[in-house]
Parts: sequence; C-alpha cells; structure tokens
Amino acid sequence: MDDDKKGKKHFTIPDNEVQREDTKRIAIPEQVEIDFKEHGERIGEGISSIKERNNSKHNILSNELLFFQVELPDDKIVDSRGDYERIFAENKIQINAIRDSYKAVVSIKKDDMENLEQSALKYKEGTAPKSSFWQYIDEISPIDIQDKKSKKLDYLQKNESNDEVIDAQITVVPKLDKEQYAKILPHLITLVESFDGDIESDGIYYLADQTPVLHAYLPSSAVNDLIEQEVILDIDITHKYSGSHQTTKNGQNVSDLDFYSDDLDNLPLVCVLDDGVYFPDNLSGSIAGRWTSPDINYNTSAHGTKVASRIIFGENLAEQIQNKLLVPKARIIDAVISDGNTVTEAKIISRIRKAVQEVKHITTTFCLAFNDNSSSIFGEKSVSKLAFELDVISYTEGVNFVVSMGNHELWRTLNDINDIYEHEGARLASPAESFHSLSIGSITKDQHPDSMSDINALSPFSRLGYGFANSYKPDLVYPGGNVCKQDTRCFIPKTSDLLVINSGGYISLDFGTSFSTPLAAFDLSALHQSVIEYLNSIGDTDDLLRKATFISRGLLSHHAQSIDNMPSATIEEYNKIYGCGQGNLDNAKESFKSKPTYIRYGKMNRKTKEKVGFLIPSVLSDKRKQGMKLAKVTVTCLSISPVDISKGSEYLRAYIDTSLHMLNTNSTLVTKNPSQKNGRKKWSNLHHFSQEFTVFDSGDWELWLDLYTKPEILDEEEIEYVLIITIESLYENEELNLYGEIETSNRFNVLQEISIDIGTSEEDE
Repeated sequence: MDDDKKGKKHFTIPDNEVQREDTKRIAIPEQVEIDFKEHGERIGEGISSIKERNNSKHNILSNELLFFQVELPDDKIVDSRGDYERIFAENKIQINAIRDSYKAVVSIKKDDMENLEQSALKYKEGTAPKSSFWQYIDEISPIDIQDKKSKKLDYLQKNESNDEVIDAQITVVPKLDKEQYAKILPHLITLVESFDGDIESDGIYYLADQTPVLHAYLPSSAVNDLIEQEVILDIDITHKYSGSHQTTKNGQNVSDLDFYSDDLDNLPLVCVLDDGVYFPDNLSGSIAGRWTSPDINYNTSAHGTKVASRIIFGENLAEQIQNKLLVPKARIIDAVISDGNTVTEAKIISRIRKAVQEVKHITTTFCLAFNDNSSSIFGEKSVSKLAFELDVISYTEGVNFVVSMGNHELWRTLNDINDIYEHEGARLASPAESFHSLSIGSITKDQHPDSMSDINALSPFSRLGYGFANSYKPDLVYPGGNVCKQDTRCFIPKTSDLLVINSGGYISLDFGTSFSTPLAAFDLSALHQSVIEYLNSIGDTDDLLRKATFISRGLLSHHAQSIDNMPSATIEEYNKIYGCGQGNLDNAKESFKSKPTYIRYGKMNRKTKEKVGFLIPSVLSDKRKQGMKLAKVTVTCLSISPVDISKGSEYLRAYIDTSLHMLNTNSTLVTKNPSQKNGRKKWSNLHHFSQEFTVFDSGDWELWLDLYTKPEILDEEEIEYVLIITIESLYENEELNLYGEIETSNRFNVLQEISIDIGTSEEDE
C-alpha cells in the first residue's frame, strides 16, 4: 500500500493547548407581573389541602413529613440553579422527584411546614418582601394521583377488567432515609396483602440510588387504592426482557469446518450478557471464559449463541463457510443472565450488576441484545429502571454497554417504510434509552423487491428514536438483516446474507437488532484495545482502562459513516433513524493524510471554561477558491455525567456545551456553529456536528467548552469528557497532506505504535 494511503496514529491535544478562564454565571430573578392577593389566596388553599390530606390513612409518615407537589410556570425548570436555591433549599423543601421539568414531588418536615405556612400568609397579606419566592411558584397542591400511574399501566387498566391481575412494580418515594423506609416497606406489604395482592419472590429490590421497589401481583382494582398512599412515587407494570429471535432452517454443521486458532489470546474480548453460548468442541477456543448467575439452573443458549457468533465471526460468515475455515475476529466471555425465558427487571438488574463486577477486569465491553418485550408506549416520565442501572454502572465502573434498539412487527401490516418512521409503536424499547450505552439499530445490506427497505436503509423491523426526553437515539446502525413479505407470506431473503451459528451447531439465516448490536460490540472492543496501546505509547496510563473505555465510545460515534439515502431529510429526522450513522472501525482507529483526528480526554468544573486549541494546516487555506467548499470539521464531545432517575426529564445532571470558533480571513476568531443547535442540544451528553468551510484562514482554531450542572454538583466537582475533532480536506484535485503539517508543528502528541504486554509492569519483570 502507498504510504500516503496508510492509516496513521491520531493526535492528542495536550494541556498546554488549552486556555482556562473563570466563568461566572449569576441567576437574576425576573420580577413577575402578578396579582399577589389572588395568587396568595390560591397558595393558601393549596397548603390547607396538603395539611388536610396529611393523615395516617394516606401517609404512614404523617407525624414526620408532609408530601405535596410544587408547580412552576411551564417555561421554568424545577432544579435550575437559582430557582432551586430560592424556592426549595432556602425553605427546607426536599425535592424527592421531578414529574415534568416544571413539576416536582416534594416533602417537608412538619415543623418546617409551619414556617412555610406563615410565609405564605405574609405573602397573601402583602407584608412579605417583594423578592418573595412565592411569586415564582405557580401552584402548590396535594400530589396528582394520576401522575403515579405509568402510561403502560394506565393503558392496561383501560383495556382490562378490574379482576385482571397485574404484575406490578411499586416504586417508593426516593430521597428518604433508612429509618423512614423501615417504616414504609412493612406498611406497604401489609396493604398489598390486604388488597388480595402477593409480593413476588424477589420481593423488594433497591435501585442504585437506594430507592426501594416492590415487585407485586395486584388485582387491577387495587392499583387505584394503593396510589392513594403518599409514600408511593409510582406504579408501573413489570418490564420483562428477552432476546428476540426466530427458529429458522438449519444449514451446514460447523463441526465439519476447520477453526483458525492461532493468536487467540490477542483478539478483542466482549462479554455477552445473554442466555448462554454453546458451540461445538471445534469452536471452544472462541470462548475465553464463563460466568453464570447463581440463581440460574438451566439455560437454552438459543439466543446467546447466535449473538456470540456475530461478534466472533462478523459479517463474512458465508465466505468463511465457502472456504471451509472459520476465522475468529474476537473471543467472548459467556455471561449467563437468562435461562431462555423472559427476565423481570429486578432479576436482570441484579444479574448484570454481579456479572460486571466479576468480568470488568477482563473486558469493559458488554453486549446486551435484550429488550423489553411489552409494547412500546412513550410519554413516560422517566427512563426504565434497567436503563438507569446501565447508566450508573457505566459511569461508576468505567464500562461500555452496547444494547439493541429492539424489533417491532409493524412491517407485517404496513407497506411503506415512511409509515413506520412516523409510527409511535416503532419507538425504541427499553433499555435502549440508556444515555451512556451505545444503542444500535439495524440497516439492510441487500436490495430486494419484496422488502420495504432499500439497500442501506433502516431495516423494516428496527426500532428508532428519539430516546427519553428527546435524547439522541439510536447512537449507531449496523447491518442486522432484512425481512420481506409477499401478500401474507413473510420470509427472510437469502440475499440479506445474515448468517449465524445456532446452539445446535448449524448455520442459519436470521434477522434482528440482536445481530446488528454484536457488530458494534466487536468494533468497540477492538477500538478499546487500540486505544489502550495508544495511551500506553505516550505514557498516559492514569486510569488507563476508564479513559480507554470512554475514548473508544466517543471515537466510534464520531467516525460513523453517513448514510446518503435521505437527501431531503432534516438533521433531526436523520438522527431519529440512523443516529450518527453506520459504525466504521477502520475510520475510528486511524487518521489519514487528508483526514487527521485530534483527541482529548479531560476533566472540568463549572467555574472554569476551556478553550481547546487545534491547528488548521496552511495547505488548506492555500487552496482556497471562491465558492468552493474546501474543509470539513467534525466535532464530538462526550460528557461523562451522573444521572438521577428520580429527576424525570432532568435525568442528566451535567453536560458540556460546545462552540466552534474559526479564523476568518482577517485572522479573527469568530463563532461558527450549526444552525438551530443541530448536534448541540442543551442537556445532551453527546454533542456531535460537522461544518463545511469555503472562506477561512488557517492557524489556531478553538473549540470552547462550558460545563453546566445541576445544583447537587458542587462548583469544584469535575466532570470527565472526551473531545474529538477531525479535519477533512474536500479538495478534489489532490490529496492534501494535512497530517504532515500538524505532525511537523511538534505541538500535538503523535502516537507511535509499540509492542506492549498489557497487564505486566516493569516491576513484574
């Protein structure tokens, strides 16, 4: 290969290329035009209603706490800094949960309620200070009972009889202490039993934030009695998870094929969280280890084996079969979290927690091709409990989860892919809304006259975004097969070429996001391995595995390949279907002569703004020609933020705002961001956008980073981020050597490839 065409190591942006400036944000309250007497009377009525409802029948903690809800005007946010301090913290009101951005479930101690009532009285009489916080509150009232039912539960109740038994999850109000929960839980168990309900065998489990959840079977009629309890935050149906797959005709037996077993120890490793993996003896070398949840006695391996085969052998299994030689690209850790039947949310959370603790020292890439098997109804007030747990584990343990978007069957009854794009029933299935996981959709590889999807379009069965609170989902798409129909006959076309190995040891055709997700998991693990080498080569070994985990996640999203079959689509429409695009490992691993990439892993707090400098080579501006697009700059910033399931749409607790600043022809830095915040949503953990340039000057451009956090995050607390910037020449006449000019500047680290033995230090020699 021509040396100019070879991949090159990415550059890193060192600290001395970053300017740090103090940032001061002052929340100035706006004076509200309001009839204080009328508003004060309404506030007083609300307080009276709250006190009236605070009795032992509705509140087991009635002698300690009062529960109620506070609503701000709908253009305000409950936990925005300033408002939070002024309205809640200074008045000793605890925010326990956020329903909508402007509506909170809160609690207050009984003694403090008396002070609050006196304050409201002064406000009504006009003797309160003009700056009184009451003017910023729209309404204070008892908790809205209907808010306690999930959309799915409400739908089920309206379509079932009162005698129907509901498999329910009862979530207790968060942010209480252990002593209070010790009173609440026995009380709720007694109530459930008094309504002829049963507490399930897994009984009570706790979320990562220590919120208790009761798993119970309830008569439908009992739900309306239970939600009267002030200490219950909400009731939902129990989410159940499984891997969707088909039973298809067996092809060749892989026992008859040779297996290339050289150099297995150096292959990327992925942990498969599934119902087990079973391969014939000749493929046993592809399994690097096994972990089984202690509460599983039997597993089918029906789904997990297929998923694992896609990780290990990738997309070219047909070619390998033809050559009678199976060549592994990766090995897997088989982590059994299911016996092959559906798994409740409580059990899958517990099993994944344990599996990660046991396996994270071997690999940080976890493939979970399981989805909620109930219908997808959106408009819920929070992410699923499983999505939350994945986010917390990813954040605290420094691991990557790759999850499937899920499949639907709308393609069986609809005839136009655009109808699927607009259908509510095609929205992603839990846990694909997980913010810190890579959520993977499916695209087709083939063109078939009986498929509603064209080549490289979203597969007919693949779910799509947006995610919770309009977050970007999917993250990426990969080939996951195709499905067709002729009148009433539905079939998998041979042209889709999606082959898997089943638990019987045979090759079979299949389809689903369960089989696009493993391709992404392989890419992520291979990239992680490359980044480990990358960081070692420059001696950046502090928190090595954690850095590599987040950098590899950022690189894979950043270097996704655009899918060009929606020419008239807006950026929002495109992102809803394809996310960042199709994952591309080759692009993500290396820079190229005319397409160099900068990487920065950093930490910042809200008191300091960062201006990250990067070099635009002069060879680009030398080629400027009026009206000709010559350069493209792509930016990705991944914020590694805490999350809080109790905060509803304010789930993400920090994000980094990005702003691109280019040199104009007067050598002055000017802002050059996409219009309408495209790729730069507020409170999004991923900022990802591209800009093309015709008129500009070379030299030092900047990417400005500004951290925004929620009130519980202290000003000095640091949030991690990964910043990736790629410069691409659009000059058609020759390949400009952008890389070489950056390299000769000697300002940015060039990563030299070296041989290392990961896990062995000099002291061990």
